[in-house]
Amino acid sequence: METTIMVFISYTWDNEEHKEWILDLANRLTDNGIYVFLDRFDLKTGKPMTQFMEKSVNNSNKILMIMTPNYKDKADNRTGGVGYEYSMITQELYNNQNSDKFIPILRRGNFDESAPKFLSTLIYHDMRNDSTYEKDFSELLRIIYNEPEILRHQLGKKPDFLSKPSSFLIDHSSDLKKCSMTSHARWIFKIDLKSLKELTLPDLFTSILSNAPIDKDSHQILPTILLPQYKISHHPEIIYEIPLHQYFAFNHLIHEVLKINLGSIHYEFIEYSNNDFWLLFLSRPYSCLFYFLIIAKNIHTKVNKEIDISVNINFESDKRSLLYDRHSPFNFGVVFEHYGIPNNKTNIILHLNSITKESIFKMFESVYHLFVSENTKSTRPYVSVDRQHFDMVTDEFLQ
Repeated sequence: METTIMVFISYTWDNEEHKEWILDLANRLTDNGIYVFLDRFDLKTGKPMTQFMEKSVNNSNKILMIMTPNYKDKADNRTGGVGYEYSMITQELYNNQNSDKFIPILRRGNFDESAPKFLSTLIYHDMRNDSTYEKDFSELLRIIYNEPEILRHQLGKKPDFLSKPSSFLIDHSSDLKKCSMTSHARWIFKIDLKSLKELTLPDLFTSILSNAPIDKDSHQILPTILLPQYKISHHPEIIYEIPLHQYFAFNHLIHEVLKINLGSIHYEFIEYSNNDFWLLFLSRPYSCLFYFLIIAKNIHTKVNKEIDISVNINFESDKRSLLYDRHSPFNFGVVFEHYGIPNNKTNIILHLNSITKESIFKMFESVYHLFVSENTKSTRPYVSVDRQHFDMVTDEFLQ
């Protein structure tokens, strides 16, 4: 059985209008299941006033103090009935400083004009504006019943600090659920533009777009991910995304994200399949890496800066990962059929102090050297890029 909440209203008889406002408040509280101690209900001719006040203060669950300038004056100077009530209230406040029994309500004036000294540190409920009375009264009921509108969330579990938060741009676990595939392979290219660190993010972004190469067939900027329809964020970082989509086979999907930050480009390419092994699709990620380097070259030429760039390349997959010549932007010579990435993961860091045909060729040669012949008798354990084909493909971008 619920216990009835008892409330005492402490106030001054400022004028008839104020007395009627207090009476209406008491009646409405009563209508909402709250028992109210009020002088106009309980004090009759011949009854002792002090006994009523002591009983009301002691037996109440909540005490509403209706603050006006006159209430402050009588409370601070300990005059009249309010002065006596306030003496008891301050003593109980002093003895129970963490109590939520006392509810200061500002009815007239500002807080400094109307709040007695001992209430100056308490948070008050504002009921000065009659046009918002219904809302203010509803909030008062919540305060009295301790039913806040905003509730604290239920306490969760302690985080697993052994597993660090992911720094990946693409959540492969979410993608795998969406596309109903079983496996993924991910390339991550982080290009640190050390020599362009002084450029603000807007300046770097503008420079990247204005210095991007143009596809001679479609007349669109390269790489494709920089097309305006793929931009999803411009603050605090600039992010482009080509969402998860089917590419060239019914059981093969890809997802790309590009993030431009101060002095850096972060690109991720991830593919999904149900195959037992990967014939890695290198055309898209490796071409993007090439175009980013051409953009960096063009920017440095424009601003007349010496080139200082590092490229961090990460790869990881949960299946055997094989090189496939039809999925590569640059031809390469092979002796045996299968060239794969050992342990299905790798990480290399390459530094560039120039961006020329020679330096980029050497960089991609290092990248293709990630693939090792799976034939233990191979005299050519690493893949070599076909220089003639490389020159032919890159002629329009690098002279």
